[in-house]
Amino acid sequence: MHKLQTLILLIVSISSTYSQVSITEEPSWILEENHNPKAVPPEDGLYGGAHVLLYTEQVHVDREEVYIKSVSKAVEYSGIQNISSVVADYDPSYQQLRFHRIDVIRNGETINRLKSQDIQTARRETNAESYIYDGSVSAFVNIPDVRIGDIVVYSFSIKGFNPIQKDKFSTSFVLNSTQPIDRISAHILTKTPLRYKLLNTDLEAKHTVNGGIHHYEWAKENVPALLLEENTPAWFIPYETILVTEYETWADVIDWGHNIFTFEEPLNEELQQVISNIETKHKTEGERIKSALDFVQNEIRYLAISSGIGGYKPNPPNEVIEQRFGDCKDKSVLFATILNHLDIEAYPTLVNTTLKQVLPELTPSSKLFDHCIVKVVDKKGTILWFDPTLTDQGGTYANTYLPDYRYGLVLDQNMSSLDTITDFRNNMIETFKTFTLEKDGKGAELEVRTHYHEGEADFMRSIFRNNSKDLIAKELMSHYTENYGKIHSLAPPTIEDDTLKNEFLLLERYKLDSIWSPSTENPENINLTIFPTGLISNLSMPTQLERLTPYALSYPLVRKEHIKIKLADAIRIQPENFTINSDYFYYDFNSKFNASEKIIDLDYYFKHQEDHVPVAGFDTYYKDMVQLDQKLGYLIYINKNKGFTTSNYSIGYTIGSVLGIGLLIGLPIALVAIVILLVLRYRRRQNV
Repeated sequence: MHKLQTLILLIVSISSTYSQVSITEEPSWILEENHNPKAVPPEDGLYGGAHVLLYTEQVHVDREEVYIKSVSKAVEYSGIQNISSVVADYDPSYQQLRFHRIDVIRNGETINRLKSQDIQTARRETNAESYIYDGSVSAFVNIPDVRIGDIVVYSFSIKGFNPIQKDKFSTSFVLNSTQPIDRISAHILTKTPLRYKLLNTDLEAKHTVNGGIHHYEWAKENVPALLLEENTPAWFIPYETILVTEYETWADVIDWGHNIFTFEEPLNEELQQVISNIETKHKTEGERIKSALDFVQNEIRYLAISSGIGGYKPNPPNEVIEQRFGDCKDKSVLFATILNHLDIEAYPTLVNTTLKQVLPELTPSSKLFDHCIVKVVDKKGTILWFDPTLTDQGGTYANTYLPDYRYGLVLDQNMSSLDTITDFRNNMIETFKTFTLEKDGKGAELEVRTHYHEGEADFMRSIFRNNSKDLIAKELMSHYTENYGKIHSLAPPTIEDDTLKNEFLLLERYKLDSIWSPSTENPENINLTIFPTGLISNLSMPTQLERLTPYALSYPLVRKEHIKIKLADAIRIQPENFTINSDYFYYDFNSKFNASEKIIDLDYYFKHQEDHVPVAGFDTYYKDMVQLDQKLGYLIYINKNKGFTTSNYSIGYTIGSVLGIGLLIGLPIALVAIVILLVLRYRRRQNV
């Protein structure tokens, strides 16, 4: 019976979705844009084997319609794949999709390829693995019989703006691409004058008024392909972009958000009981804040079902507490509601997890945000920030970790601009390794104690709570096997979790059968090279030496690594020190030797000073990284013929590149996958 009901619902859903798609004539209001069939492709080649002859996007604000027309030519075989399908995304809860034409032009003859039976639809849930269901639908048509030299023309329009926008229009256009474009244009028709801002272009709009309708036009020809560079910061906008809005100020957006995030209904009995329990069990303001946060983070599971206005408007707190799930908006409103009823000042705050520091440079718009957190002001006036969608967070209310969001739109009507989100955390990982070497260049015992702090502790806590210890132990051992050959675990990994300090300790012990390798320079020697693997796993050597865009760095990031090497015989070693203090990272290395105990101590410290390297500083950064690259390894060698003696035992730095040859030593692949999965789950809340 249940399966039958599910099937009926599925059929109804598909039928309803398909009814939103139709084939019609092109709208009468559009501005005619024609392509040049004789346009010559660029001489320096094509990305994907296709030449875009025309792309135009046109918006009629008062009709709530968006029209798109694209014309592309298959210049090479690979281009056939790129231009032989048409995909249009829409939200069936408030939009209708209308296909107008799909033509193939071959030798001047136009062949109609638009047939209703060829239109297929499918839910577009690209973030389902992160528990985000936005209700979007993709309609797609596979175009048969496309050949080299063919020109494919298609056009469609989407009718309907999200009603939650309250008649405030905002959008953006991009005027270039990773493909060359012969002509690209953007048009807006509206009764209301608009404000716009240009990014990476000086192309002002051609603005005319006819019959009370404002027409804004931007058009370019012979647009070269944009080459994207490696490791460009996510917040950096490389494209020629036009931002358009009807909002005058950020205060207008705050008013919009405050209205849809405010609920006046009385709290239900269940929510009142939650608040009463927090108030009874915890006497201080800080304890109540942390208790409310723990409840919302760990008792209300994350799930985003947000088609239509649900993508912007949260569910009422009463509904969220009853269903025990919600997205970032739902959880933030619930958290703020609990605190407000505990007489604690708290406000939902919209953020953008990608744009971060460039947000203040953009035009005010309600569409710029993809996540929601909460701003709290305690009785002392201290400003605190919390993300209710994270889980397993340690620390007190005063030092709970928050990701680097930089700026937020606090839905407090006393505010009139974006607020700066301060963050004092370093996300430090400190590792203590002890190698106890056997005589005669054999194996060693290895003990590793890794201390995770702040956000790193939260990550590791989630890993161990959401994965079996056997899986984690297996993947940790795999990591050391890759670096030291055959090994045996002397004990299962153990953990100590100090949630109050938000410190997480991982202890590992292994027996390494042999950690020595033949010397390539002297066949009489065998070598042992020690690397600060915890540090190296966070570094990479740039491969592109000339940059036009900033270079991203992991931030905030602090790594400390302390390595003890217990020798089997006494030797003489000179202490060493090496420091790089650049504008972008600080690195310090010290070595010393305790002769009486026969122990070498290696101490490494690394910290990123900034979250990116600007173009002007890249050459200096690269030179400093090359210098660091040559100093990361510590080499011990033994002469096989003369045995393991002090006279034949020498210490020095390795020669050659560690980072430059792509040697990134870190967590094993599967454990990295676990970390990535957790990161995705933390970022799944990006659907305000």
